[in-house]
Amino acid sequence: MNKKHIALILVSSMIIFASCSNKEANNTIIIDDNTIILDEEKQKDDLSVVEEDDINKVKSKLDGLKYKEESVNNRPIVVSIDNHPKARWQAGISEAEIVYEIEAESPYTRYLAVFQAKEPKLIGPVRSARPYMIFLALEYDSLFAHVGGSEDAFAKLKALSVADIDGLYTSNMWRYNKTNKYAPHNVYTDIASLRKDADHKGYRSDAEYTGFKFNDDDTDLKSDELANNIKLTYNDFNTTEYKYDEENKIYIRYKDGEKHIDENNSEQITAKNIIIYKVDKKVLDNEGRLYLGVIGQGTGYYITNGKVIDITWKKTSEKSETVFYNGNEELNLNPGNIWIQVVNKSTTIQFTN
Repeated sequence: MNKKHIALILVSSMIIFASCSNKEANNTIIIDDNTIILDEEKQKDDLSVVEEDDINKVKSKLDGLKYKEESVNNRPIVVSIDNHPKARWQAGISEAEIVYEIEAESPYTRYLAVFQAKEPKLIGPVRSARPYMIFLALEYDSLFAHVGGSEDAFAKLKALSVADIDGLYTSNMWRYNKTNKYAPHNVYTDIASLRKDADHKGYRSDAEYTGFKFNDDDTDLKSDELANNIKLTYNDFNTTEYKYDEENKIYIRYKDGEKHIDENNSEQITAKNIIIYKVDKKVLDNEGRLYLGVIGQGTGYYITNGKVIDITWKKTSEKSETVFYNGNEELNLNPGNIWIQVVNKSTTIQFTN
């Protein structure tokens, strides 16, 4: 019998002994300089550390994931982010709990990124405000960061007493030229700078909002409608696509036929939950500024784990939260980040397998 056979017999014997013994197991075997630890109490201790760490975390009302309590008690920050082709790619949005894509002046869209628990090293490019963007930011009782805005937007910021951080009047946003982008597509910031500015202005650091309802665990939709590929066509120059990654149960994002990546890490943007909802649209002036009816009610879709269901939505006022419904019940989302596509009623929406 050779040395390896003896070693295998010895290991097997010790494992059997450790599993059958009523005594506390605390065994270490050294064979050919390889150490095997048979320590059930240590394994229990390691497990208890993981469980204790999880217990000390709090579920976010924004994405249903657990974070340190001080992180989920932060006042959310909503940032208006440029999506002009000369602004791409954007920084920081892969770390937002929620991102809206919403139309601005034709043919482009803009992003509203909602940050609370995470702190990307850079966020931007930051762009201007529109009234309907303010109404969405107010749903989270948030700090609202932007650079300038339309006259109607300035009027709403004042009338609604928004906790406003405008890049035109703060040193906590800056032109960042290393990205090889040019004005007005190169204003950046970060979370620490925005919170510093908010403190200087005397804004509250806490917030009161309801947020979303989430499943306790990842749950498939009760639907026969598959949505492995999603394509939204805002116009001939503006499309958004999502492709389902079945292995990881997430959607991978594409913008205008290209991989949508985060400038901070060059990684492709993904989404766990996708909400699409339809609003009325009207062009207001010769500059192409829009009215988008985010206050009201209508229909839409919820997509997760490769399936889609019909939903409805309702927002009763400028400051109220949009509530999404699955039938007569409020919609439950899966834990994970959310992309919300606000589309007008003529936007082409395709679901394919």
